[in-house]
Amino acid sequence: AQLQNQDPLNPADATEFTAQLAQFSQLEQLSNMSAKLDTFAGMAGQVERQSALGLMGEDVVIQTSEFEVNGGNQRLGYRLDVPADQVNLYVLDSTGYNVATLPSSGTAPGEYFIDWDGIGDNGQPVAPGTYSLVARALDEDEKAIETTSLIRSAVTGVELGDAETSISTAAGTFSMARVEKVGLTP
Repeated sequence: AQLQNQDPLNPADATEFTAQLAQFSQLEQLSNMSAKLDTFAGMAGQVERQSALGLMGEDVVIQTSEFEVNGGNQRLGYRLDVPADQVNLYVLDSTGYNVATLPSSGTAPGEYFIDWDGIGDNGQPVAPGTYSLVARALDEDEKAIETTSLIRSAVTGVELGDAETSISTAAGTFSMARVEKVGLTP
């Protein structure tokens, strides 16, 4: 276009013309690279979907503090990165009220799980709904230690959404990004 519209009395500078051609070439390469990255992103989403389908029936560990109770047992857990002097587990309802205090199973660094039968501190089954697990760890000076709440459950379904892939378990539906471990023995 520049060659067709240039003024014959003032021709385009060859150096500037060459620099512009190089810029157009770089722009075309960036455009092609962007298209290829979009293709790779789509392929990565397909790989995630296929991986999720392979999880059906597998036990998974999910990093979350929220879980669903619909009757039946739940495997609730926590992870410590440093030793603790004591660990207390609390199940809170949606209003933040403590409905169950659970025994901890370890204070050394590592992951620990307990089976909770859904019975509250009052001796009655808790109502179906969303609950939170809070693991409170203290060191020997009674200072709080960071803990990570974990849920362990078998995958019962997969939701292949446009934006993300989720797995369904007895403890709720979770994003694949929250899955930490797969295929564990009981």
